[in-house]
Amino acid sequence: MKCQGTQFIQSRRLTAPALCALCLGMMLPESEAEPPVTNLTLHTALAYGEQYNTQLQAVYNRWMGAEENIRVQKALPDPLLTYGYYFESVETRIGPQEQSFGISQRFPAFGKRSVMKAIATDVARAAEQKYRREKLMLDQSIVNAYAELYYLRRSIAITQDRIRLLRNLEEVARTRYKAGAPMGPTLQAQIELGRLEDTLYSLTDQIKPHEAALNALLNQPADTALSLDEHLPYRAVPDDRTDLVKELGQTSPELMELTARLEQGGNQLKLAQRDRLPDVTLGVMYIDTGDAAMPVSDSGKNPVIGTIGINLPIWIGKNQSRIRAAAHQQMAAQLMLENRTQTLEADIQQTLFRLRDAERKISLYKASLIPKAVQSIEVNRQAYETGSMEFINLIDSERMLLEFELGHERALVDHLIARAELSRLTGTDFLSGSDHEND
Repeated sequence: MKCQGTQFIQSRRLTAPALCALCLGMMLPESEAEPPVTNLTLHTALAYGEQYNTQLQAVYNRWMGAEENIRVQKALPDPLLTYGYYFESVETRIGPQEQSFGISQRFPAFGKRSVMKAIATDVARAAEQKYRREKLMLDQSIVNAYAELYYLRRSIAITQDRIRLLRNLEEVARTRYKAGAPMGPTLQAQIELGRLEDTLYSLTDQIKPHEAALNALLNQPADTALSLDEHLPYRAVPDDRTDLVKELGQTSPELMELTARLEQGGNQLKLAQRDRLPDVTLGVMYIDTGDAAMPVSDSGKNPVIGTIGINLPIWIGKNQSRIRAAAHQQMAAQLMLENRTQTLEADIQQTLFRLRDAERKISLYKASLIPKAVQSIEVNRQAYETGSMEFINLIDSERMLLEFELGHERALVDHLIARAELSRLTGTDFLSGSDHEND
C-alpha cells in the first residue's frame, strides 16, 4: 500500500476517497503493514506519519465513534419487554390469571430527540476538528524532528569541511615551521583541530537520539536508519496578518472545535429546559388466563390491556440546577472561545516575526556574509603565506565561516519550523508547494 499524500482539510468533511484510504490504512493487520520507510523527504515523512501514527489513529477513531453516535441519539429508546409470573394465581370469574407479557415504548417529550441529535452532531463536529488539530500538531512535531535531524547532519558535514580546511592550514603552518617560522601557528591549528573534532564527536553521538525521535512519530522501530533529503523545502510566506486573522474562524481547527463546543453548550441548555417536560410511555399487556372452575361463556379468555404512563419531573430544584449547570457550561465555552481567539492572534504575530527574522537571516547569510567570509579566508591565507598576516587571523576567519554556514542552516530550519507552526495555528497549508531556496 502506498503512502497517502499529506492533506490539509479545509472543508468540514473529508472527501470520500480520503476517508476510504485513511480507514484502509488504519484497519490493516500488523502483518500487512508496510516496512519502515528509510529514504525520507519531508513530505514523505508527513504522509507516512498521517497514515501510521497511532496517536492520530486514536483521535480519528474517536471522531468516527462520535459520528456513529448521531444515529444512536436520534433513535427512540429501546422498547421494554416485561414478563410476570403469578406465584399464586389470581382467581377471576373467567379463570385463574397465571402469567403476563407486556411491551412498552417510551417517547421522549416533544423536541428532546432533535436536541439530542443536535448535541451529538456538535460533538462529532468538535471531534472532527480535534482530528484536524491533532493532524496539524503531528505535522509540526514531524517537521521539528525532521528539521533538527537535518540541521544536525548539516552541522556534521560543515564541521567536517572545516576540519579538512584546518588540516590544510596546519600543513601550511608545519611547512613554514620547518622553514624556520615560529611553532605557535602549528600549535594554534592543532588546538583548533582538537576543539572541532570534539564538537564533531558530540554532534555524531546525537544522530541516534534524533532518529529515534522521528521514528517514534512515524511509528517505526527506534533504531531505523534514516536518509534525508539533501535540502530543506523552502517557501516564502506573505506577511499579511490581517487576512490570516480574518479567516481564522473558517480555517483554524482549534477555533472551529471551540465553536462546536459552544453550540453543543447551547443545545445542552435547550435539553435541560426540555427535561422539565414529561416523557410518555405507551404499552400493551397480555395476561395468560387458565380455564374457569365453573363453566362460563368467557372461560380462559386472555385479556389485553393498553397502558400509558408519564414520568413526573416535579423536583423543581433539581430541574433548575440542571438548567443552571448547562448555562454555566455554555458560558465557559463562550469564554474559552473568546480567550483563544485573542491569544491565537498573538501567537500568529509571534510566529510571523520568527518567519520574517528567519527570512532576513537566510538572505543575509546567503547573499552577503558567507561569500565575504570565504573571500576573507582566501585573502588571509594568501597574506599568511607571504608573512604579512598572523596565523590567528586565519583561524578567526575559519571560525567566522563556520559560524555563518551554521547560522544559514539554522535560519532555514527555523523558517521551516515557523511555517509548520503557522500552519498549525491557522489551519492553512504553508508546507507544500515549496522550493529549494537553499540550493
